[in-house]
Amino acid sequence: MKKIKIIFDLEVIGNAYKYNQTGIFRVAYELFKRFFSNNSLEVFYANHNFNNHKETHLKINRFILEENFIIKNVNDCIRVKFIPFRKEKLFKKIYKLIGISDYVISYNEEIKNAQIYHTFYYPIHESLEVYPHLKKVITIHDLIPILYPQYNENTELLEKTIKSIGSSNFAICVSENTKKDLLKYAPYIDPNKVFVSLLAASKDFFYKCDDGKKFSEVQKKYNIPNKYFLSLSTLEPRKNIDHVIRSFVKMITEKKIDDLSLVLVGNKGWDFDNIFQEYENTKGRKDKIIITGRIPDEDLASIYSHANSFYYMSFYEGFGLPPLEAMQCGTAVVVSNTSSLPEVVGNAGVLLDPTDQGQLVETMWKIYDNDEYRQDLGRKAIEQAKNFSWEKTVAEHLKIYETILQF
Repeated sequence: MKKIKIIFDLEVIGNAYKYNQTGIFRVAYELFKRFFSNNSLEVFYANHNFNNHKETHLKINRFILEENFIIKNVNDCIRVKFIPFRKEKLFKKIYKLIGISDYVISYNEEIKNAQIYHTFYYPIHESLEVYPHLKKVITIHDLIPILYPQYNENTELLEKTIKSIGSSNFAICVSENTKKDLLKYAPYIDPNKVFVSLLAASKDFFYKCDDGKKFSEVQKKYNIPNKYFLSLSTLEPRKNIDHVIRSFVKMITEKKIDDLSLVLVGNKGWDFDNIFQEYENTKGRKDKIIITGRIPDEDLASIYSHANSFYYMSFYEGFGLPPLEAMQCGTAVVVSNTSSLPEVVGNAGVLLDPTDQGQLVETMWKIYDNDEYRQDLGRKAIEQAKNFSWEKTVAEHLKIYETILQF
């Protein structure tokens, strides 16, 4: 069988490599490393430097070198040595309006034989329009910056990304809900050119970990107690963490519980002040809330597996990797009944209105008080998680690529 010649844009991987390896980076990385080793593909890479970062190409080179990828690029992205007043805000706006860029894009001979260009996040670069033979596809992770701009600062970028799909290019959405959102927002996009491929959680990092010695080490490292509820996400308003804190404090106060803590794992994100204000408002219960910051992947299986239960009351998600990671570790999960989360959790967890404190307090108490119920949720979680794997996601992508080439 003849290999499909495909170009992957690696900017999103390069920018986050060994810096902020969450969410979209994790998806792009897991897919790329499997595509690279797949016998059905001949893989190349591109970088169009949408972020205008001087170090992007160096970061990509570091990623390629340290991960032992032997791969050719299809373009150069060279910074223009002199543009007058390019650092001034006014001139930046003017240059942007008239199409003057800090970088010049040029392509080599490899692009002429390539069949598909796939960007995991950034828009399809306009310079690719001169290659009509090249099928162009974007992964759409969510429409949150457009639907809920109050929760995000990336609205303009996502608008450009969707605009670059147009009527002639293709999109792969990470959930049916994201596909629905995309087609509703951009009805000019051909539905036949929008595909869905669900994501997965790495089995190398997320598995039921009963290793007591490992957990003891993790406890000491992050000040983790013996019995705890867990929440893992970027600390930002959309994740609704202040609601989880309030509900947890209400539950342990009303039920006079003294042997349970709430562990919050994740980096500080955009506009996180309300979360820490809620933490400060807990008064005499602050010692029951542990904020760890980001924890590396190698320690997460132990933390997920030893949690009493996992809480993810996000207002909106494109997919929702943390609940899947928790399920794969055999942990009972409680999530919002919104957006894509029902697709991920199915009937294996508890789905609640993310604004209903009474429901959440009641559920927290039931899971804490009823071990049989909690263990049953854990067993269901493991079974549900078996429906997802990166191997399945890659196989779906290969079928999508074959379909795209028929257009």
